[in-house]
Amino acid sequence: MQAAPLISLENITVRLRDRPYLHNTTWKIHPEENWAVLGPNGSGKTTFARTLLGKVPIVSGRIRYHFSGDDQHSWATIADHMGYVAPELQREIFERENRIGFFRELSGNRQEFTSVKELIVNQSPGDAQQRYIDIRLDEVAEKIGIHQLMQRDVTSLTTGEMNRVLIARAMFKNPKLLILDEPFAGLDEPTRRSLADTINTLVQTDVQLLLITHRFDEIVPSVTHVLLLKQGRIYKAGKRNAVFKPKIIEQAYEVDQPAPKLDPQELFSSAPGSAEKMAQMENRRQRVGTHVLIEMRKVTVQHGSRRILDGFNWTVKDGENWMLRGPSAAGKSTVLTLINGDNLQAYANDIYLFGQKRGAGQSIWDIKKRIGYISSDLQLRQHQHTDAFEVVCSGFFASNGLYRKCSAGQFATAKAWSRFLGISDLADQKFGRLSHGQRQLILLARAMVKSPVFLILDEPLQGLDIKNKANLRLVFDYIGQHTATHLIYVPGQEAEILNCITHVLHMDRGKAIAVRSLRS
Repeated sequence: MQAAPLISLENITVRLRDRPYLHNTTWKIHPEENWAVLGPNGSGKTTFARTLLGKVPIVSGRIRYHFSGDDQHSWATIADHMGYVAPELQREIFERENRIGFFRELSGNRQEFTSVKELIVNQSPGDAQQRYIDIRLDEVAEKIGIHQLMQRDVTSLTTGEMNRVLIARAMFKNPKLLILDEPFAGLDEPTRRSLADTINTLVQTDVQLLLITHRFDEIVPSVTHVLLLKQGRIYKAGKRNAVFKPKIIEQAYEVDQPAPKLDPQELFSSAPGSAEKMAQMENRRQRVGTHVLIEMRKVTVQHGSRRILDGFNWTVKDGENWMLRGPSAAGKSTVLTLINGDNLQAYANDIYLFGQKRGAGQSIWDIKKRIGYISSDLQLRQHQHTDAFEVVCSGFFASNGLYRKCSAGQFATAKAWSRFLGISDLADQKFGRLSHGQRQLILLARAMVKSPVFLILDEPLQGLDIKNKANLRLVFDYIGQHTATHLIYVPGQEAEILNCITHVLHMDRGKAIAVRSLRS
């Protein structure tokens, strides 16, 4: 006889904005079961997790939390039994610390900071039950391996360190269920393996797991069951060996459908200045390797006592597409901020862009007009209630939102890129209501409408399902091979290689370790 479930969904339907999800869904998680939640972008995985957490309105049906005694429907009685870790929590913490830091600066308390310990326990030293707090904190820190981080400033943590700290914060209250939404996002391979081992150990001894992931190799061994979602409904659910089969996965992700055909006529036949852009591309081919576009000479970037870049040297020439590789905290993202004009320490270093030294007359806006930028975090900085086509058009002005009227030529260019990327039918939809993959295509069109000299891709495939990743790789390769735009690409995973890449820069601890040319 099977034990009573931990949580059960009974014919529930929930509402996210104006769209119903999980229509008449029934599902249970029993003791000793650990579930992986899979599905394409927009299938409802995060909505499912937030439903369990009581953060999504329920239209019909009910959720029963069987561990909470008689009061099975009060969120207040079950909150401490649910641990939750997701990428948006990390972003919320950094945003909050930036606000607090501003007020500390105004009040003259520049040396104050929020420590990891304070973040985990959400109490200051000297609060009641301090002895219990210290004992529990020591237990959690030992299991998750964060003792050495306890007195660190939370804003100084790497992505991998912060993930561990957030798991520790979730585990501090000794929850019955730990929900992890993409916990491996943005981590290098050694850090992923280490975190996976930690999660697996926790699940075997302390807690049940609900793991949301796009990468199948991130499903930890202790996962016993798989919930596969598609178009806001449960597609398959059951024991891991019964659901996690190639044919079922292919059907759910529709990987058998042909990739979109990239038709250059859609781009170059109607956009203003097409002949000029084609001439620029041909000129780029003829001038390969002759013009220096970026040069960094012994660049040093330091935050407090921590040196991020240490005597860094790098040169990028016409016709080159670069991939930056290296472990977590190697300095890759810092290099991107120096190029994009987002790091003031650029002016204290010997950095040349497009033949001019930084600080010698070029404004930040002059630089941004010639550079496009794509990252998963960029999605969150866009106004969520703006029409998708307006987001595309905002690329002409490097603005968050559209506050100026586009010219006829700009309007035609935005239309051409929308057709080329197959997103014309999304024009009138609100940006925040689109799937992760659709938003990435919108942001790509936004970056490309100004025909940038460089397109910076900072882990652009993070959070995408297998089909969307394959489609975007095709688009990036086309841009790198058939337009006048050069790519600077920081991949998130080892396998995310682009065919158009001509050079690879290996970095470690703020230094350029090796340069490899992929040209034959």
